[in-house]
Amino acid sequence: MGSEMEPLLLAWSYFRRRKFQLCADLCTQMLEKSPYDQAAWILKARALTEMVYIDEIDVDQEGIAEMMLDENAIAQVPRPGTSLKLPGTNQTGGPSQAVRPITQAGRPITGFLRPSTQSGSYYKYHIRRSSFKN
Repeated sequence: MGSEMEPLLLAWSYFRRRKFQLCADLCTQMLEKSPYDQAAWILKARALTEMVYIDEIDVDQEGIAEMMLDENAIAQVPRPGTSLKLPGTNQTGGPSQAVRPITQAGRPITGFLRPSTQSGSYYKYHIRRSSFKN
């Protein structure tokens, strides 16, 4: 048995071991002998393509500092005084929670009366009187 490999298999072996120039040269020699060998043409084209392949990972070496300090980033909170919403209203159109009406004691009006307060006892008194009039 001879020690030489078939040229196409040897070229394929070079291609698999990423020796693209040797693969392309061997394919060129094979194509000089038989110019219509499609396997040699395809293997040569792949070898030449791989020789000029640019790895995108090497090109795009953007570090974490560049990602975090991007000047084109959108602000998460609008600048004061630049909002398009009317001040004092929320998205539903009602009054803002910041300007809720408050009692004379300084507490916000909730719509609920506590029984122990003066206004609560006043409310109970009027309810009882109006129910006895009927």
